[in-house]
Amino acid sequence: MTPLFRRPARADPAAEQRAEESERRLAAGGLPVAASERLAALATGGAAFGSDLEVSEYALLGRLGITPITLVMGSSIYHVGWQGGMGYTFAAGEIDFLSSGHNECRRLALGRLLEEASTCGADAVVGVRIEQGGHDWAPGAVEFIAVGTAVRLPAALKSERTVLTDLSGQEYWKLCSAGVRPVGIAAHTSVYYVPASWQTQMAQGGGMFGSGWTNQELRDFTQGVYAARETAMSYLSAQARELDGHGVVGVKIDQHNSGHRVAGLGYEREDLIVTFNVIGTVIREEPGLVEELAPALATLSL
Repeated sequence: MTPLFRRPARADPAAEQRAEESERRLAAGGLPVAASERLAALATGGAAFGSDLEVSEYALLGRLGITPITLVMGSSIYHVGWQGGMGYTFAAGEIDFLSSGHNECRRLALGRLLEEASTCGADAVVGVRIEQGGHDWAPGAVEFIAVGTAVRLPAALKSERTVLTDLSGQEYWKLCSAGVRPVGIAAHTSVYYVPASWQTQMAQGGGMFGSGWTNQELRDFTQGVYAARETAMSYLSAQARELDGHGVVGVKIDQHNSGHRVAGLGYEREDLIVTFNVIGTVIREEPGLVEELAPALATLSL
């Protein structure tokens, strides 16, 4: 029988059931079935590990009794909804639906990273890096990918929950040797809208009646950047308090600005949209940690 008239392959009930279960788990913010099974097998040990640790990181963490398990990942592609332009084109302020879309997407990615780590029996994930992007084939969508190395910790460093940190192996070691414990990741995105003031419009317009020919600060846009930063940092501090932390180290800032053209009856202007991302590792000072780790710390001379 020619390929054109070949009978269609029968559906595999077991495969369909697994696919449906994977979809249910993803809808709940979890992992597909195959990923959970592979990671659960690693929890018993005995398998060769994979990691993105550098040689120096691996050697240094090994001195503390920290052993890698596997590379773990969390991902989410999230569609950000639409809000009518007139809702925010005449007043400065945070664009809540954009901010919440970014933060929910990151939360899902980090949640899946954490689930992968828990499934393989990890006590922590070190060197977590988060990449953000978009795709031409999914306009209006944002993607977050979180990647790190799942590790087992010695008894002195274990916590009640799996700890995520974006610190490198060397940074992790330095904190522990100073009696400071990493307790989690704090992150937030604030998207802030700034309508152009009359002064800014004149500076943008140029020409005979504009003021674009003079040097001047666009103070409303500057203020918008500060407002976005303060919003993001306030959330970062709140997350640190929720984790019972004393502060946040290694804070990374990623800022993007884009224009938004507004036109009406007899006017046209270019407003500003500020996207401000912050992320860092929450820490807690525990002086007694140095004594507990003393044997391991004594074996290494910096």
